[in-house]
Amino acid sequence: MSNEKLTLFNYFNDMNNQEIILTFKGTISQEILADVGISLRSKLGSYSVSKKTFAIFVELAQNIYHHSAEKEFSTSKGRTAGVGVILIQNHRDYLVLSSGNLIENYKIEGLIERCDYINTLGEDDLKEYYMKQRKRPTGGIGANIGLIDMARRSGHPLEYQIVEIDDETSFFALSIKVDKE
Repeated sequence: MSNEKLTLFNYFNDMNNQEIILTFKGTISQEILADVGISLRSKLGSYSVSKKTFAIFVELAQNIYHHSAEKEFSTSKGRTAGVGVILIQNHRDYLVLSSGNLIENYKIEGLIERCDYINTLGEDDLKEYYMKQRKRPTGGIGANIGLIDMARRSGHPLEYQIVEIDDETSFFALSIKVDKE
C-alpha cells in the first residue's frame, strides 16, 4: 500500500511541477463538460481566453468520443463512447491543451496528412478551408472541421505525436497552444 501512496503522491507532485490545471481520463459526459467550463472561467479569469480554451477542450473531447479505438459503454448516452485523456497545462504566457487516445493504425496516414495540411495554412486559408469542408456533403464527423477549428481558434499549429502500441493500434497525442493574450 505504501508504494501506491508514493506513486500517487509522485503523480500529484509531477502535475504541480508541470502546472497541470486539469486532467481527465475516461469518457466525457455533458455534466463533466459543464463543470470544466465553470472551472476554466474561474481559473483563467479572462473571458476570451476561457471561452477559446473551452471550445478547444470540447473539440478534443469530441475527437476522443468519436474516434478513439478504445470504447466504453456510456450509461448517460446509452451507447459506446471513446476513451482518452485530456489535460491543460499552464505556462506563463500560454496554455497547452493536449489529448490522447488509441487509434486504429489504418487511420494514421490520413490523420497525419490532414494535420500537416492544416499546419501549412495561414489564417485566411484556414477560414476558406473551414468553409469548404462545412459545405461538403459528408459534413459532421470526419469532415476535419474540429481540427481546422482548433487551429483557427488557437492561431498556432497542431502538434501531434503517434506511438505505435501494436499491429492494430497506436496512441495519438494532439496538443494545441492557446495564448493568454
